[in-house]
Amino acid sequence: MKLPAAPSFALPGARLAQRFGLGALASRLYVYLSGFLAIFLMAAEVAPARFGEYSIYQSVLEVALVVGTLGSSLLFSRNAAMVPPAVTRGDLARTLAIGLPLATLLAAAIVGAQRLPVIGMPLALIVATLAVFAFNSLRLSYSRGLGFAGLLNLESGLRSTLLVMGVAALAAFGFEIGVVHLLAINLFAFVLVCAAIGLPSNGPAPPAGKPALDLASQAHATVYSLLTFLLRKSDLLVVALFMPLSYVGAFKLAFLLAEAPSQFVQAFLFTKTPAMLNANAGNFTAAKLQLARHAFLLGCALFAALAGLLAVAAPLLKVGGQALEIFVCIAPYFLLRTYTVHHEMLLSLNVPIGTLGRWALLEVALRMASYGVVIALFPDRPHYVFFLAFFSDLFLYELRMRALFGFFPLVRLLRPVH
Repeated sequence: MKLPAAPSFALPGARLAQRFGLGALASRLYVYLSGFLAIFLMAAEVAPARFGEYSIYQSVLEVALVVGTLGSSLLFSRNAAMVPPAVTRGDLARTLAIGLPLATLLAAAIVGAQRLPVIGMPLALIVATLAVFAFNSLRLSYSRGLGFAGLLNLESGLRSTLLVMGVAALAAFGFEIGVVHLLAINLFAFVLVCAAIGLPSNGPAPPAGKPALDLASQAHATVYSLLTFLLRKSDLLVVALFMPLSYVGAFKLAFLLAEAPSQFVQAFLFTKTPAMLNANAGNFTAAKLQLARHAFLLGCALFAALAGLLAVAAPLLKVGGQALEIFVCIAPYFLLRTYTVHHEMLLSLNVPIGTLGRWALLEVALRMASYGVVIALFPDRPHYVFFLAFFSDLFLYELRMRALFGFFPLVRLLRPVH
């Protein structure tokens, strides 16, 4: 049972803006403008090897977050508005108590595998940041389930803005910017976001009480989220195993720009979470697919703008030329993502976690096999894997949507039924 929507007062035009998600799009625009500025500034001011090393630590933080939250962000969103409460502060405390020690061990193992020091300030900063990041992620996911996605859409932009300010200040005072400086600024930014979570605009906190989530469901969610990370976010860690740090920095820059349009679309879809819940073959009409079509068209426009931006900025960046080459190769896959992200969110909200996990395992297996083929044929061009991923992702998402709703979305969009 869902909580009833509370009456609200809105200024003229505000309801229309909320309906079309203009606030989400504006917040995502801010996030990526600040993110681009941060990544460009680092690529211009930080030595390529150090920039690559920082990028590895950021990826370690992201995968450790999955274990630190027990993959439960989706569960917190799904169960936030249930009556009686299906998520409590007890769930938050138990999740972090179990997840953070495991995540710390995982982070140390990955850092060691990447031939980086396990004992030292960088990993200590990563562990401290992880604790704050995990709390923020669960708390904001709970707010998302209640329909409060504002800070969730803005928090990475706020962190990027603080990173820009920190890097610019260090450069202005003539400091040689190192990895520890960047990680310390990042930790400070997460702490400020944590402080902002308590504001009334982010909705109520989970109610007090004993844990309501089933540990088995959290275990399944952890496995699914790890598989999703391997599929969506592990590429940098994979290429860092056998490519120089300068390449890793260029890959990070290209990946961030190419990924931006799909995440821009995803921010808009976050505002549609309540409407996307409980979708099935009986109530999901072909007309609702127009959202996926519009998202793809928006993605095309964004990609054109980003390609122009990178072409102009490349000469000013220490890894700009290599980043531009990588961007051109991975752009088709991420352009497809602006279409499939709609399917991904719809499936994640309505399909059992176990089923999601099995499909994700298949996708990961295909991706790793693709890496094996590409590395064997093009050892210095691992980003060619995204050419194969384009076709495998399109096939699998169309097949999954057909299984749930009874039709292939792409066919229905190209040949609408009247």
